[in-house]
This record gives sequence, C-alpha cells and structure tokens, in this order.
Amino acid sequence: MIEARLLASNRSAGREILACGNKEKVMETTAESFKGLDLAIFSSGSKVSLEFADMARKQGCVVIDNSSAFRMDPQVPLVIPEINPQELDNHRGIIANPNCSTAVTLMGLYPLHKRFGLKRLITSTYQAVSGAGAAGANALLNEISTDSSNIQNNQDSPFPYPIAFNLIPHIDDFREDGYTKEEIKMRNESRKILDLPKVHVSCTCVRVPVMRAHSISVNAEFESPVNVPDARNAIESFDGAELYDLPSSGSYPMPLDFAEKEACGVGRLRIDHALPNGLAFWVVGDQLWKGAALNAIQIAESLVERKCMEFIS
Repeated sequence: MIEARLLASNRSAGREILACGNKEKVMETTAESFKGLDLAIFSSGSKVSLEFADMARKQGCVVIDNSSAFRMDPQVPLVIPEINPQELDNHRGIIANPNCSTAVTLMGLYPLHKRFGLKRLITSTYQAVSGAGAAGANALLNEISTDSSNIQNNQDSPFPYPIAFNLIPHIDDFREDGYTKEEIKMRNESRKILDLPKVHVSCTCVRVPVMRAHSISVNAEFESPVNVPDARNAIESFDGAELYDLPSSGSYPMPLDFAEKEACGVGRLRIDHALPNGLAFWVVGDQLWKGAALNAIQIAESLVERKCMEFIS
C-alpha cells in the first residue's frame, strides 16, 4: 500500500492538505511517526532534523534532509543527482540536500569542471527574498507598497534592513573571519559534492529584491586551457542545465525566466580576463525547486530506481 504521511509540529496538526491526489490530514511528529515508512523528506530546519532523523533511520526509514544539519557529516552523502548519484550507494539512512545557492551554482559549474578541471572558484550570489521563507516574500511586498522615500524595516521582516530598492550583503550570521555562514556553505559543500577537498573557493552572498530564483555570478579558474565553444557544448550536453547565451540579442538567464522551472539557466559565458584558464558566467535557478524541493524529490526517485534495479538483477 502506498501512503503519504504528512508530519509537522503540533501547531499544524489536524490541517488537511492535498497530497498525491488525496486530502491528507497533517499529524504531529513524534518518535513513532516513521514506522512503516520507506522515505521521509525533512524540511523543518536543523533543530528538527537533529531531533528526528536518527529516530527515523533506526526505524528503517531513509531520510532526505534539506537542512544544514548533516551536510558536512563525513558519514552522510551530500547529493545532487545529476552530479554525484554514486554517493547514494553509500548512504547509511540519511542523505543531505545541499544549500540552495550551492545547488544552483554547481548545475552550471559541474559540466565545465568535467571538461576543464576546476582549480579555483569565486562567486557572488544574488539571492531572492523567498529564500528566507514566506516572511521574506511578505517583507518585500509590504515595503514596495509604501512610499519609497520612507521605507522602514518591519519588525516581522527576516532582514536586518529594508530590502525594497536595496541590496543586503549579509545572509546568515557572520564568522570571526568576516565571512557569513551562507558564504562558507558554498565553499564547504562545493568541495564535498565535487570531491575536491582542497579547491580554493571565495563567495559573497547578497540578498536582492527579487521574489523567486537565485542568480550567481561565477568566475572559475581551470586546470586545462579553456575556450567558449567547448564550454557551451559542455553546458548544452548536461542534464538539468539550459544554455541561454545570446547576449548580443539580449538573451541571458534572469529570475523571471527561471522561477518555477526545473532547469537552471547558464549564460554570459566568456573568457575571464583576471584568472588564467578562467571562465566567467552567470547561473540562475529556482531556489525553491532545484535548490530545495526538486533536488530532494530527484534523490528519492534515484533511490527508488536503484531499488528497482536491485530487484530486477
């Protein structure tokens, strides 16, 4: 029997939500909630994941976790199915989903890494307000409806400053070295997913007044000599990436084009003038889909496919 079990906090228990074509009642998450389940997708933050993921695993339920709780755990695979699906064969009951900006960036970078061999990575992210949840989207909508000469930060906003008509180079907490935790995720997670533990990575994360879809400016240095035609071919032949690169005709990826779209757009491909064997390019992807929910679903699909292949063989 196929069952979709919707779990949440006690505040949401009792609500009915349409799932898998049926109205399902939301239940409070407890230690017993995962009995009889094969897969569970967690998306409630690190605290909840740390509390319940191991309980689920011990009950035979494979956890796909969207928080940062397990991403850098050496026992837990960090997976983008188009890039490192082989890591799913090594899971021990918990699989981590990468940070949204990392996932979108690597969908453009990985095919170039395969072709030329990544040596150094410099990124600047332009992250949509919905990356901070419904509160982030509401903050932008509320602010743009007010007098632009008198915008003030609402107490319900998740941002430290007004976001309408503004940019905020500050996402997550600052560390002692001046980087934010969000910026360090780009470095650490890219190293793990690409299996390049010593690759040089620097990142600046910026919140922008865009409703949905993150954009990333990438400057990458490679081991082998690069050229734009080969780079374009690499992008075009990679599942999950869409080459959108005719800048002279005004064709390049933008958030409005890639919101609610499964593929990530890659454009503005050009030789980098500052890095040897360098390429500069621009990647855009829906952070709620490929940066979160879609990637988790793809992991679940890959696990089911692997089980079916085992059964057939």
